[in-house]
Amino acid sequence: MKNSNVDAGSTESATVTSVLAGYADLGFTSQFSAIEGAILECHACGERSAASDVTMSSLRRLEGASDPADMMAIVALTCPNCGARGTAVLGFGPAAQAEHSDVLRVLRDHRGDDLAPGNSSPGEVIGDESAGAVRGREGAQ
Repeated sequence: MKNSNVDAGSTESATVTSVLAGYADLGFTSQFSAIEGAILECHACGERSAASDVTMSSLRRLEGASDPADMMAIVALTCPNCGARGTAVLGFGPAAQAEHSDVLRVLRDHRGDDLAPGNSSPGEVIGDESAGAVRGREGAQ
């Protein structure tokens, strides 16, 4: 993914607010909530979908500043019902809520779709490529 407005800011200083703002700049402005049974609810249309039907374009992991065990993932998603793009903030690791872990386990991984950087928030890292770009480069070797 090419982005001419990339900032070389430290990934260690990323906050939930800054990551969500970066995704919003790319059009991921809606929100999703995890529900028991690996279900995601789109706040744009109210539809509840199996997480396995929801497309994930990007995933950014964060750890708590004072407690590294406070782990979360912010994922950029597209609703299969209305097409709205948005984010969900999900806990992961041993202290995560079961519904968050269940959703993360089954999301459709489309980090190669070029809608957002695959593994960082937009504008955060120079050289972050989509999974599709990396696979294409590896296949050419």
